[in-house]
Amino acid sequence: MLSFADLNNILNSSPVSMAILDSNRRFQAVSNQWLLINGLEGVEVVEKLHGEIFPVNNCEWQMIFDNCLLGIDYQGKTRRINSVDNTTIWIKWQIKQWTTSISSSGGFVLYCEDITEIESSKDQEAQFRVFMDYIPGLCWITSSDNRLTYANRHFLDMHQLPPTVIGRNKRDIFGYDVAKDAFVNNSEVLKTKQSKEFQQTIRDQEGFPQYFMTFKFPFLDSSGNMSLVGAVGFNITKHKQLEENLYQSEEQFRQAFEHSLVGMALISPEGRWKRVNASLCLITGYTEQELQSMCIQDITHPDDLTESVSKLVDLADNITESVKVEKRYIHKNGNIIWVVIAATMLKDSQGKSLHYVSQIEDITKRKEIEGDLKQSEKKYRSIFENVQDVFYQADQSGLVTEISPSILQYSGFSREAIIGQPVSDFYYYPQDRERIINSLKTDGTVIDFEVRLITAGQELRYVSVNARLILDNGQIIGTEGSMRDVTARKFQENALKALNSELTASNEQKNKLLSIIGHDLRNPISGSLELLEMTLADLYLISVDEIHLHLSMIKQELSNANELLDRLLIWAKSQFNAIGFHPVEIKDISALIKRSVQNVLPMANKKSIQISQHIEPALGIYADKEMLETIVRNLLSNAIKFSHMGGEITINVLKKGSDMLFSIADNGIGVPPEKVLELLNSKSNYTTYGTNGEKGTGLGLNLVVDFVLRHEGQIWVNSDIGVGSVFYFTIPFND
Repeated sequence: MLSFADLNNILNSSPVSMAILDSNRRFQAVSNQWLLINGLEGVEVVEKLHGEIFPVNNCEWQMIFDNCLLGIDYQGKTRRINSVDNTTIWIKWQIKQWTTSISSSGGFVLYCEDITEIESSKDQEAQFRVFMDYIPGLCWITSSDNRLTYANRHFLDMHQLPPTVIGRNKRDIFGYDVAKDAFVNNSEVLKTKQSKEFQQTIRDQEGFPQYFMTFKFPFLDSSGNMSLVGAVGFNITKHKQLEENLYQSEEQFRQAFEHSLVGMALISPEGRWKRVNASLCLITGYTEQELQSMCIQDITHPDDLTESVSKLVDLADNITESVKVEKRYIHKNGNIIWVVIAATMLKDSQGKSLHYVSQIEDITKRKEIEGDLKQSEKKYRSIFENVQDVFYQADQSGLVTEISPSILQYSGFSREAIIGQPVSDFYYYPQDRERIINSLKTDGTVIDFEVRLITAGQELRYVSVNARLILDNGQIIGTEGSMRDVTARKFQENALKALNSELTASNEQKNKLLSIIGHDLRNPISGSLELLEMTLADLYLISVDEIHLHLSMIKQELSNANELLDRLLIWAKSQFNAIGFHPVEIKDISALIKRSVQNVLPMANKKSIQISQHIEPALGIYADKEMLETIVRNLLSNAIKFSHMGGEITINVLKKGSDMLFSIADNGIGVPPEKVLELLNSKSNYTTYGTNGEKGTGLGLNLVVDFVLRHEGQIWVNSDIGVGSVFYFTIPFND
């Protein structure tokens, strides 16, 4: 019969992780594998109690041992920290009772298994899922049998899928073709154990294509097997659009570059022609290949070489942002040609100079004309002395160097009084001088440029100027031009604009008046006539009650028409300034409010609307009584119109600073935010139907705004849809 010592030797040679304890929980035999898993290598545990080896949770193990003696087997998981590298080791354990040959309890058998790798894979998947829930892209996991085992919110939203699709086969979710392609990709990833990236297109909820860069990679399942495929997809639609925009931009640049009528070139920082267009080849006489084998210095006139190189160096060194210069080139045939060059330096993201972008225009003919002009200076002088328009010249510092004698006729200044004085002294508004200088710097010339000058008598004169920069060997030395007095023409233009404005306003008023007469006023009258005709035709066939009903309806329609006509007449008088403004002292403002309330009370009673007033006592004001009543009455009418049955309207009047503040609040339907500003626009006819289908014309608010402004007051409105509106206006306490 084997002893415990023999059993201990057998277990030490066994790969099984097992320990045997007697009924007193004292270790009798253990395997080396069990010691290794529990971190007890080199520790003598035989004949020691379980509580001595594992003092932690001793009470819990006491209960487990007691229940095990009753025939209950236990299993579980524990975690320990590796003392060597502080890593976590997970141990799965089982405990069973063993019995002797006489069927009595001999003790306990402990089995252990290292499941760290399995638990780590579970942690890895859990961490992956938590991370992917927040990543701004599509994330999902697919099993080897093509089931969707995980998908983040972005994936579900993009594909418009509910969370219940998790666990289903992709064939059931996306259809056969999509599932087949996904399965092929996943199989390749699992087979090669290599990640894979590709682009795919998904249509969004509006049906527009969205481009994604997708990455797939092998992934461990909860058992530690490489049987899952993880995937992330990032939306690169904007990137694709930027690529397309960049392509279009480059294509547009190429088209503009190649087909421009102006010579264009890309030049390296060292001065080599990198790229030239056909127009530049035509200007210089060289072919594209010939120029690309040369430098700009090769065709620049020797006298202009130093200055030309200096300006390009300043551009490359960020001393200047752009260069515009006139210089001479030597044509291939040996002739000298004049060009004007506008150049900028293009740099990369690090600020390193890439190349000059140059526009080159042939101005040889212009230079020839300038030479001819110098030769005809005598002839010009004769014209200068006798022409009625004013000719002038100014130097680069802005001092007048020459002006024709005709200036005396227009300004009252003699020629001698102006020469040597700053040009800026003769501008009525200094900004006119700045505008013309900026235009000259940009374009080199101005044509029919309007400025305002001052005369010797401090009067304003409108002048039309034609001017240009004076250049000498490419250097700006001043300006010259002509001026023509257009004051009379300007006054006529202004008068014509004023007449046009008045005519436009008059037409708008006429059209609005005709529209109201033709629609809002005509409808109730024509409706009343039709109802009256029906009543007369059936007079002997209908009852007295029906006649009374018809007459009441006719009365209501005619009352509405009469009210509209009164408003229309008041509005028309207001538009044509036919209503006088007669402010008087109003000692008791509450009485005026009560009269206004009495006027609209029948309307309010029909809709069971309560009107309450909160007026500070002893308030008086200086205002036009009729206008103020009209303001309050119209605002009350509108509040009733847009209030529901049983609504409430509140009138508040109080003193606020130097103003009397009026407010009329209702709990009606409110005004849409986009229409609030339009309500108080006198040029707007915005109106809508009331809660009982009441029709408006928009005249009431037009009158309110007009009458408040006549009192030099202010008016505004706060409104919320479904909550109601509050109209505020102020009347100053003026004497």
